Amino acid sequence: MAAAEGQGATNNHARNSSSAHAQGMAEATSLGASPNVQTAAQSQRPSNDGNNPFYQDAGADEESVITSVTEPPKTFGDRLRRVVRLQRKASSSESIFTGDAERDQLINSLDRYTVGYPKVAAFENADPNFLIYRKFGWLHNRLLLYLQDELAELEYILNKLDKDTFSDDDDIKLSCRRDDWIHPSSRRDLVKQIAQKLEEYDEHLLRYQKVQAMRRPTIRNQASLYNFVRATGSLIEPEYRWIREGVDLAAVASDAEHGWFNGFLVDDVFNLNSISRAVTQFIFRTKEQKIVSGQEDIALLDPHRLDIFLRFLLTILAAALLPIPVLILCKLQPSKAADDILRSSSSKLQILTVFLFTLVFSAACSVFTKARRQEVFTATAAYCAVLVVFLGNTLNATGGGQWKN
Repeated sequence: MAAAEGQGATNNHARNSSSAHAQGMAEATSLGASPNVQTAAQSQRPSNDGNNPFYQDAGADEESVITSVTEPPKTFGDRLRRVVRLQRKASSSESIFTGDAERDQLINSLDRYTVGYPKVAAFENADPNFLIYRKFGWLHNRLLLYLQDELAELEYILNKLDKDTFSDDDDIKLSCRRDDWIHPSSRRDLVKQIAQKLEEYDEHLLRYQKVQAMRRPTIRNQASLYNFVRATGSLIEPEYRWIREGVDLAAVASDAEHGWFNGFLVDDVFNLNSISRAVTQFIFRTKEQKIVSGQEDIALLDPHRLDIFLRFLLTILAAALLPIPVLILCKLQPSKAADDILRSSSSKLQILTVFLFTLVFSAACSVFTKARRQEVFTATAAYCAVLVVFLGNTLNATGGGQWKN
């Protein structure tokens, strides 16, 4: 009975919509508009000319959106059928459906690109660390040398022209620029030529400065690109030989590099065996990266998750660098009944402990962080001061402030 009532309501809604539509068309015709006027949504709909592969999907999505807006489900059966239809559509698509239009992403797999330059470009786009290109430093230098010599030649001509003008006992020509513009002069054309050549030289020089500031890619990322191109056969050997130009290569996304410790984790720790690789991909690979990889034998890892894991390890290390030396200093603390020789040796061991852990702390700050030199020095001094204060208190408490050699 409920289904029959819902069907009747739907038929009434359809008749009302048809009458409203006919009335709207009549009003548009009476106002002088064409009866073939389309709405904004209909005008933006792609036409099915037989060459648009996205027409069917786009039309279906648009119709579902229009239906969901204009005809909300009225019965429980309509709501249930709508939920099932959305779940089927989400499961059959490669996009990650979250229900939020800002978060829904269309992800292209590497399998969708043909072998050749399209697949290589897709592979480089899969991870910022694979954006590796040549600097062409030799060509830049050759061009700059040519432009530099041309400017030197123009400079020589201008100096010779000034000397010839001065030797004609006409000092006013060199003291007044306006004569060069009033009377025809070769100096005027020469200055224009110098200005154009200087602009070209400065442009190339500043551009090459930016190119040289780009860092060289790591050997790991360089090898990944080289192995992928060779394994897929996307390029012929003369056209992928440039990947081996290590000194002349530039990493475009240099900020994506996280240092040698990340490479050590990925290459030496995470790839110990098949179990570690499976666990690594399960933890550090996102669903988007899994779709992008497709059937290719590559393992893309999320740098954000790796950074979180690295921060977790550094937090444990930083938390352990203070209580561990304190416990060692307490263990090395001599008793009040100990003789002078034992107290002297214990004090030396305590000072050696402070020195070793200060050295470890300074090395950790330099290697695992991006702190500057003065920041590393300040942090090391503060860490050493804490240990020295604790050591001084223990020595004064046991009467071991001095020892004999």
